[in-house]
Amino acid sequence: MPIRELVVALDPSPPLAVLTAASRIRYRDFLIVSLIINRRDVMPDNWLYVHDPGVRVGRIQNFKNWSPAMVPDPTKTCLEMEYFVFENDDLWSMDDGALIQLASRELENLGLATINEVEDGTVVRMQKAYPMYDSGYSDQIAIVRKYIESQLPNLQLIGRNGMHKYNNQDHSMMTGIYAGRNVMGGQHDLWAINTEPEYHEVQRSAGRDAVRPNYAEPPRNR
Repeated sequence: MPIRELVVALDPSPPLAVLTAASRIRYRDFLIVSLIINRRDVMPDNWLYVHDPGVRVGRIQNFKNWSPAMVPDPTKTCLEMEYFVFENDDLWSMDDGALIQLASRELENLGLATINEVEDGTVVRMQKAYPMYDSGYSDQIAIVRKYIESQLPNLQLIGRNGMHKYNNQDHSMMTGIYAGRNVMGGQHDLWAINTEPEYHEVQRSAGRDAVRPNYAEPPRNR
């Protein structure tokens, strides 16, 4: 449960300072447009981060390269166009059909596939996908955490939203596992899980960045 919602749901209500701290905790929402591409192979990567200012997509994920079982037709590719948004902003509020058209145009503008290769698509909206590490967020979390630990010692906060930590899925699941062990009498500090602030998924070999294969370059349409 997101910390912000948890605090306001408590009865009796926490002190004003705790409510104020919780209200200042912010999240980034997430919008997914999955496109079915009529091509066996589109790109060699599992995902790409996009830095082109001419498009709004922030990341493209290639499900087939995670596992062929994720795309039942081996002659097709499923690409997930990912948009980092705020709930009820212009993208979040856009009609699903318009979002599919936008994602298809941006895929073509990036030179990865053409609009004519897009056979179908679907849209998924995910609230509070990312805890925001904005200025002062750690101070707000500390206020809420101190109150809960002192007043509700049997309440355990777990997961990305529950702890407002940018955990990967495995770390989030681990907090749940150790919370269960605490219920059975353990004394595990859930906040010590994944305390390393650096990003974990950078792979380096012999002191140099790992090398990936180059892209085939389909025609670009701008």
